[in-house]
Amino acid sequence: MILVDVGNSTIHFAQCTNGKLGRQWTLPSRTSDLSAIKRSVKNEPLIVCSVVPAITKLFAKLPNTKIIGKDINVPLKCFYNKGQVGQDRLVAAYAAHTLYPKARIVIDFGTAITFDFLNKNGDYEGGIILPGIGSTLRTLSTCAMLPKHLTLRSVKTLIPRNTNESISKGVDIGFTMMLQGLIEDYKKKLGLTSDKQVIITGGEGFFIAKKIDTKCILDRDLIFKGLQLLA
Repeated sequence: MILVDVGNSTIHFAQCTNGKLGRQWTLPSRTSDLSAIKRSVKNEPLIVCSVVPAITKLFAKLPNTKIIGKDINVPLKCFYNKGQVGQDRLVAAYAAHTLYPKARIVIDFGTAITFDFLNKNGDYEGGIILPGIGSTLRTLSTCAMLPKHLTLRSVKTLIPRNTNESISKGVDIGFTMMLQGLIEDYKKKLGLTSDKQVIITGGEGFFIAKKIDTKCILDRDLIFKGLQLLA
């Protein structure tokens, strides 16, 4: 079985064999080539979570495919506008509650950063959508006089003196302080005290998570694990 997480920028695939995650690979979400997808997944059964309707339609043409939200519903009470909530947010919330019963905040780093909230019963309360790190770098790269290819890296210099380091430093400390502030503010307002109540997922999240003071559970494969549970 192949698990598929279709985001706004990237289609992520994960091989699942005997309940274990194996090889992972990606395609750009801008693809409209069904044959490229077919070559990538061959004839295996698929479980697809997608936030891109055009790509969802491509996968729906493949045999032995189940799509989250259409063929499989996430068994989670949802207080968000159901016509607007991304299935990936529900899958991540479901996985977090199932795997980490104390989870109350789920932060997913993708094209956007989603900051979602569960109540004590594991119901999906709603959340916040923030600009993502990658999309922020891409936006900056379109500005005149700035480098066209920006790569986020750790900068130890207190005061950078070149553009690449200036942008990396700004994104690094800016996102770190923003996430740190949001986590602490909501933990206080919601009366949360356990380190096990905040879950962070998504590749770029690990760059930021290791820099914030609040201890969190890091699970890069949270959505794939959610798709496994739903399958």
